[in-house]
Amino acid sequence: MTLSRKIVIVIVSTFIALVGIIAATSDIILLNNFRQIEKQSILAHTQQIYNLIMDREEQIDVTARDFSSAQDELIRNGLSPGDADLRYLGQKSLKSHRLDMGALYDEGGHLIYIRAIDCDSATYCDIGPERQLALDAMVANLKLDVDTHFKGTENVAGVPLMVSLQAQKAANGTLRGIAVIGCFLDRNEIDHISRLTGYTVTVTRLDSGRLAPDAAGANAELQQGKEVVTRVLNDDRVAGFFYLKDIFGKPSFIVNIVEKRTLVDQGKVILSYIVAAMVVSGGVLCGVMLIFMRGVVLKRLANFSATVEEISNKRDISARLEVWGEDELEGLAVSVNMMLESLDIAEHSLKESELRYRTLFERAPDAIFIIGAEGKEAGCIVDANRAACELHGYPLEVLRSMRINDLNTPETNAVSAEIMRSVLRGEWVNREVWHQRKDGSCFPVEIHAGRITLEGRSYVLGFDRDITSRKLAEETDRMYLEQIRQLNTELSCKASELAVVNKELESFNYSISHDMRGPLTRISGYCQLMLEDDSALDPQIRTYLSRIYESCCWLDEMLDAMLKLSRLANTDFTPEKVDLSAIVEGVVLDLTQAEPNRAIDAVIAPGVTVVGDARLLKILMSNLIGNAWKYSATSERGCMEFGVMENVSTPVYYVRDNGVGFDMKDADKLFRVFTRLHDPSQFSGYGIGLATVQRVIARHGGRVWAEGEVGRGATFFFTLAPDIQSA
Repeated sequence: MTLSRKIVIVIVSTFIALVGIIAATSDIILLNNFRQIEKQSILAHTQQIYNLIMDREEQIDVTARDFSSAQDELIRNGLSPGDADLRYLGQKSLKSHRLDMGALYDEGGHLIYIRAIDCDSATYCDIGPERQLALDAMVANLKLDVDTHFKGTENVAGVPLMVSLQAQKAANGTLRGIAVIGCFLDRNEIDHISRLTGYTVTVTRLDSGRLAPDAAGANAELQQGKEVVTRVLNDDRVAGFFYLKDIFGKPSFIVNIVEKRTLVDQGKVILSYIVAAMVVSGGVLCGVMLIFMRGVVLKRLANFSATVEEISNKRDISARLEVWGEDELEGLAVSVNMMLESLDIAEHSLKESELRYRTLFERAPDAIFIIGAEGKEAGCIVDANRAACELHGYPLEVLRSMRINDLNTPETNAVSAEIMRSVLRGEWVNREVWHQRKDGSCFPVEIHAGRITLEGRSYVLGFDRDITSRKLAEETDRMYLEQIRQLNTELSCKASELAVVNKELESFNYSISHDMRGPLTRISGYCQLMLEDDSALDPQIRTYLSRIYESCCWLDEMLDAMLKLSRLANTDFTPEKVDLSAIVEGVVLDLTQAEPNRAIDAVIAPGVTVVGDARLLKILMSNLIGNAWKYSATSERGCMEFGVMENVSTPVYYVRDNGVGFDMKDADKLFRVFTRLHDPSQFSGYGIGLATVQRVIARHGGRVWAEGEVGRGATFFFTLAPDIQSA
């Protein structure tokens, strides 16, 4: 194929590729912009209808509250409950507020009466048995009291009902019933919304089991917490979706808004015009370029090629190309002439390069051998450098007459054949072997050998390094390792002795607590008998006996706490994956059940898992959460938070409360045994909890610290692994 044809193919191919790239880029940029505008448009329209329906629900709820307040006022002014209800749930009242129905149930959830109207004709109508049963079931499922107030969109016999339920009070302030006021989101109401907004609106029950595929997909996205989602239905339509929620805040209906895709269609038309204009302009450009290339470039290239071919055939490097013009072809001709002039210089440089590499070969500090690998030269030393001669004690002429096996020890010759096979397979081999000098002394060397090709023949290039000093260092290291092993053995013995001492200390603690419990039990028992004796005792003596009895009980509990604290350091440690969030939830649940009247907010980070001993971690979190629970009791509404800071080298966990707090100057006293910063009469305890926390964290290799402010709560931070930065 000639150069002219190649250039034509390249230009046409480039043009086609350029058109394709620009068309694709335009499609990506332009159509994506239209799609984004389209998505924002349907999102705004969907949000508009969502706000319209929510405003309608709020309007119904406000009307219900106004009805309830007005009825309660009329009853307090002496009007009978029946007359008050009929006045505000009558035909005119329902019509003026665009309500479809109003009903009153007694405090037991039984229907007293119901009023329904046709808003178009403003006349009473029958609500129907199915809707009546659905309303009765809805009210029956509620727990009614004077604070009852619900609003939402309920499924009433298959029709969405925007409803508000408001408690009705008797004159004495007790519950006398529940008012139910609502508006059906039926076809008339939906048509009214469509007329107001100009969009097609559809409302579908979520429990109908007949959701369209697009609605089902939108339902899955809405369940992730989104308020409004949009989807492309097909090439012609886009849609937006949102939930209507029932009186319990659960999704009951899904609302679908559909629009035509006019923006994307306009974008496609614009894109087709752009591509057509590019094809026309590109075709003209290609024609002009081809004419220019053929007349200005291709003819000169043909002449240039013929001259180069003539020089190549005659092998006359003294010939030169004709130079004319002022463009790239002139530069190319000058470059070829310079290349011809550089051939002699290149030959001279080659000789200099060979001399340099020979100098490097001779001056290298490691021994270098070139060994034959083919024919009669196999295994013979073809060449060696000065370091090889000095290392082995032979002159160069002698080495060139020897074989490599003559320098190996018998042990090395036993594996030399294997090494040679690996090298001839193309591998670079690293081995430690032994060589012998001319005087017969042996020394270790590290060889690095591989196959090379010189002038079409295979050779083995070997680098030998004397590693006598390294071997001596390794032997020294081995001696040091032996000393380290001995030290480890001694350390193990010390650890065993320490374990025995800890065991004896635990036995001592148990003996002390057991020996003290006997006298304490007798003292407290005698005090209790004397206090229970009906005989008259001096009040001051009775006070002393009470204090002695309480002190004995307190000391007995302190002994139990001391035993638990001493056992904590010696208990078995079994690491495993532990869900700290689940442990905290369990502790908070236990505390809430124990004190159900406490008003406290608990914020627990989900999915916090660590590796540690599950039993010890439960003790840890019980003490920290219990501490926060106890010291936030004086707050009007307590608050506790458990979380983790991940943006540090080692995860830091924390427990925060809004309790009484502490002064930071006393922070170093928090984790001491039997040390308390607050009045025991206000907050119970023995000063063991935070000491237990510190020991559990120490068993996990972590650390604990606290930050606080008097009257503004405290935060306890801890880690369960050594800190990387501090390490």
